[in-house]
Amino acid sequence: MYEIVSSAQTIGNDESITFGSLTNPWSSSTMKVLLKKINHELMKYDGYQCTTKPYPGKVPLSSLKNSSRNKTIEIGRTKYQIIGCAGQGGFAQVYKAYVSCNPDDVVALKIQKPAFPWEFYMYRQLNQRISDKERSSFGLAHRMHLYSDCSILVCDYLGNGTLQDAINSFAVIGKSMEEVLCIYYTIEMLYMLETLHGVGIIHGDFKPDNLLIRYARDGITKAGSRYGNDLTKDGFRDRSGPWHDQGLCLVDWGRGIDMHLFPDNMEFKGDCRTSGFRCVEMQENRPWTFQVDTYGLCVVVHMMLHNSYMEIEKKLSPEGGYIYQPKSSLKRYWNGELWRNLFKKLLNSSPGGNDKKLLQDLRESFQDYMCSDPQLIKKLSELLVKQRASLCA
Repeated sequence: MYEIVSSAQTIGNDESITFGSLTNPWSSSTMKVLLKKINHELMKYDGYQCTTKPYPGKVPLSSLKNSSRNKTIEIGRTKYQIIGCAGQGGFAQVYKAYVSCNPDDVVALKIQKPAFPWEFYMYRQLNQRISDKERSSFGLAHRMHLYSDCSILVCDYLGNGTLQDAINSFAVIGKSMEEVLCIYYTIEMLYMLETLHGVGIIHGDFKPDNLLIRYARDGITKAGSRYGNDLTKDGFRDRSGPWHDQGLCLVDWGRGIDMHLFPDNMEFKGDCRTSGFRCVEMQENRPWTFQVDTYGLCVVVHMMLHNSYMEIEKKLSPEGGYIYQPKSSLKRYWNGELWRNLFKKLLNSSPGGNDKKLLQDLRESFQDYMCSDPQLIKKLSELLVKQRASLCA
């Protein structure tokens, strides 16, 4: 990857770049082409610091894997006190850290080997394309330090856990998430993808581990207390009042796809190779676009409802042809019409369809249901208070 980044920095931005009719957006050859294409823009981004030298800090970054707590590292003349590991994958580790040892200034440091500037580019594209009102739903990156042997991404830190943690909190006691809570998070996810896909961005790794839980700064409280007048169907529908800072935050943009860098109506090939999240098109070696995200959303919904990954089956459609649907059956006391419509529409969408309109229609159908009965909003607010007390204790 460092060779790809280095070569990108030596080639002009005006180089002619072409793609085949079906391109794997994550292949090393594609990433090399894309990094060449964006390099000039990347170098001008505020917060982007690049050097051809290795990380110069006195504390080796490799030592953090074994024992990170309370170690202090220096990055770009700023000292960070490592508080602990917040997550790790095959190529990166994420640490919670205090800036200049100040416990009131907390960030997440994503240390990746080999160096990988693409995620920072995606975060800056989000800044440019997503409105301020919606921006907090997609994570924030402050700086990227690129060295010859690694990259360090400085991001906002959210310590409320992930949607996976919330799902697990029910699974460990032999239960599944309450339907009204499933509906709320489904609305949040539909809203996210509607926003992203509408500006030509695909996340590419949509799963509950990458969905951080957000709570209103002062908390959603029961009706009749401080925010009682805000807990209305209008505030819920337009995400105003305490609902604005509440919900989910989508992070980890390393597999993000910027559709603006490709020709119009581009379709992709390639496999995300994430077990349980390979869309139908990947499973059948067919072209895909936004399905990589919408299938991920379906899997997350299935996990919330059933505490298990989604298995699908191919059935003859009454209208002719085939349709895909989950094998698991819905409980009789759930709102079956809502869930069946969601799975049917998202599992059987075509690459060239109007994805944004489909997501909007689905979101509004769930919102209409929630706003049809004030008791549903009240129950939701009470469940969120309970969840926050449980997960953030």
